[in-house]
Amino acid sequence: MGGAPKAAIALGKNNKKLAERIMGTSPALMQITENMVAISFNTVLQRYGGDMAVASMSILNSVMQFVMLLLPGLVQGAQPVLSYNLGAGLTARVRRTFQYLLFSCIAGSCMIWGACMLFPESVIGIFTNDTALREYSVTPLRTYLCLLCIYGIQVACQYSFVVLDQAKTAIFLTIWRKIILLIPLIFLLPHIVPVPTIGAFLAEPIADFAAVCTTGTLFYRYYRKKLVDKT
Repeated sequence: MGGAPKAAIALGKNNKKLAERIMGTSPALMQITENMVAISFNTVLQRYGGDMAVASMSILNSVMQFVMLLLPGLVQGAQPVLSYNLGAGLTARVRRTFQYLLFSCIAGSCMIWGACMLFPESVIGIFTNDTALREYSVTPLRTYLCLLCIYGIQVACQYSFVVLDQAKTAIFLTIWRKIILLIPLIFLLPHIVPVPTIGAFLAEPIADFAAVCTTGTLFYRYYRKKLVDKT
């Protein structure tokens, strides 16, 4: 009789872990923090730049939708391959799959980055016909996305952590980039940079750089320990 409660507790813990995986705790947190970031940007930009700055931010968010459709799409295609081969103990295949994924994500982010840096007005023109808004948005676009070329590293590593049974690390990286780095920078930089709106837009590349350094380091350690040293 005494074993029954213990078995029930163990089953409950297992069900909780299973529920967390099925519900996608890390991806859900990523979406929640995206909303928090959007609210922070709109609040600061409305204060310092008015409707024009907020409208420009909506264009930048639309451009980022291309990024968030392309890069996570690549990861979702690789996730079953990564998780299956990890479970089967085929670490060489896990390594090759991740290498292809990393290359694809970097190539995708560089492609969109190049288009935004070289042809900003053409990119902005996809979303608005307002001449004044198009001219205003060129500098914010180039500022906000100036380090988009390295963002593929962040996406490939962070999303791969989820399927490589490292969900806690993925959650930490989400909190680190958006809650600890990005949101405080959105409110802080307008008080430091001479043009407050540009300060707000600069928060994104600064947070991206710090996040990529952190994520890349953590994934490299995982890669060496779990996927190289054990082969």
